[in-house]
Amino acid sequence: MRLLLFLISFTMVQSLTAQVLIKNVNVLDVENKKLLTGQTVLALDGKIVTVAKDIKFKLPDGTVVIDGSGKYLMPGLTDAHVHFFQSGGMYARPDVIDLRKYQSHEKELAWVHNNMEDFLRRYCSIGITSVIDVGASFNFLSQRDSFLTKTYAPLIRMTGPLLTTYIPEPYKNLGNEAPFAFMQTEEGVRQSVRDQLPLRTDFIKIWYIVLDKDLEKGARKNLPLVKAAIDEAHKYNLRVAVHATQLITAQLSIEAGADFLVHSVDDELITNDFVQLLKKNKTVLCPTLVVAGNYNKSLGGVYHFSNDELNISSPTTVSTILEYPKPDTAIAAKYINVIASPAQKEKDKKELATMYANFKILNEGGVTIATGTDAGNIGTQHAGSYFEELKAMQQAGMTNWQLLEASTINGAKMVGQEKEWGSIVKGKLANMVLLTKNPLDDIANWKTVEYVINKGVPFKPSSFIKNDPATLAQQQLNAYNAHNLEAFLEPYAEDVEIYQFPDKLQMKGKKQMRDEYQFLTNTPGLHCNLLNRIVQGNMVIDQEEVFFDPGKKPIYATAIYIIESGKISKVFFQR
Repeated sequence: MRLLLFLISFTMVQSLTAQVLIKNVNVLDVENKKLLTGQTVLALDGKIVTVAKDIKFKLPDGTVVIDGSGKYLMPGLTDAHVHFFQSGGMYARPDVIDLRKYQSHEKELAWVHNNMEDFLRRYCSIGITSVIDVGASFNFLSQRDSFLTKTYAPLIRMTGPLLTTYIPEPYKNLGNEAPFAFMQTEEGVRQSVRDQLPLRTDFIKIWYIVLDKDLEKGARKNLPLVKAAIDEAHKYNLRVAVHATQLITAQLSIEAGADFLVHSVDDELITNDFVQLLKKNKTVLCPTLVVAGNYNKSLGGVYHFSNDELNISSPTTVSTILEYPKPDTAIAAKYINVIASPAQKEKDKKELATMYANFKILNEGGVTIATGTDAGNIGTQHAGSYFEELKAMQQAGMTNWQLLEASTINGAKMVGQEKEWGSIVKGKLANMVLLTKNPLDDIANWKTVEYVINKGVPFKPSSFIKNDPATLAQQQLNAYNAHNLEAFLEPYAEDVEIYQFPDKLQMKGKKQMRDEYQFLTNTPGLHCNLLNRIVQGNMVIDQEEVFFDPGKKPIYATAIYIIESGKISKVFFQR
């Protein structure tokens, strides 16, 4: 009977094209916390049309059939907190560190607009098929729509400008690029909500900032504006996110009807009453555990990138963190001294401990938690920082099943779309990830991606990112300066050849490179400054200044990189 019903329904849609059939696969059922073995999953026109066992189909020509034997199919991942108006580099937040005389904010915004596609491709390459931008602008809302049908881009859910009672100076008078809308009167707040309707904002976001010395008094003073925003948004069936890092602002937000909170309470320990309030109101929390520490490490000049961050993130933004304290060592010195001071270290330690303790209470209390990185902020990279956030959530007490829920269905719940995506269920969007290893055994197995099925179309992960020659050259330079040998080798071909210019072969193959470049990991003062770069076709010519010891004179060299089939195949050095 089941087969007959399918054939009938299949006949009704026979004019459509089946994209992919995955047979005999283990399906991660995140809604019921079950591993379903031996399943067949069919995606048709971007939707899952069946998830069943022991069923056969007569499929039209062109269907991609994937053997899932011994493999694991999980829902596409979600980063539930990103900002596309921020790059993740050192120029991302001029209100935090003002480097605009070296790169104007207008130029920074133009760069992120031009590189939004690259960010989206990087997300999809690691199985993140949904991203939620929790604070953008009218221009980014418009740009969002250009990616709606692009199979290389994740599903994007985005709000417009953040509603706030405080606007930092660098973000004033930016017109349609403004990420903030000023809250002054209740009617003005309601109009700010209505202003986002023509661009079909997916939800509304409030930046609940209190600058008063008396925190509770200030929070209650701004509460009528917060209530007005939430009330107006709900009139149009729009959910509301609130940035709240103090217990009082978080509590007042939930009582006022906030649908989800972003960030963690870090000023005091929460109570059971707060946990029950979240559960009663079905408020989702996106804790963003790593972003604050990433600011401190970046501005303190002590950021140590992981392999994932170096291999997945945009090399351009990573390079700005690695080059710090340049471009302004005088400004940087002030930040480095403050962050390294005993008083600041103690403050940061206390806030971190409070944040982790509260996360544990919320998780054990059954609050719905969604994985989000706050990518775009200084040091927190688009796509590349995702696994660092997962590690932090795991260290704070989450099991692998809980992590999987937080990273899939709970992101959909956050924006009220759990009936449309977030799990592998008939009728939902066909956003899935095929892994070669069990994701429940180890979160490292989440990286064993064989296919990303995005909008119903299967891709090999490497097919998403278009690394041009300059990008590959910068990627290996970043890893060199990060003293990370494995990430340094990643952009090179397995049979790479290293020459002393013009034709003296010095090394051949990654294995020999790995042996010869051991100095990279144990030479603390090693740093290469890029003085000039010329790109001609598949060739990159870099003029470099290499310091092995900061107290000694550098070595000057020219490196010529030849790129073939997406990898560095030959290098010619001349000193």
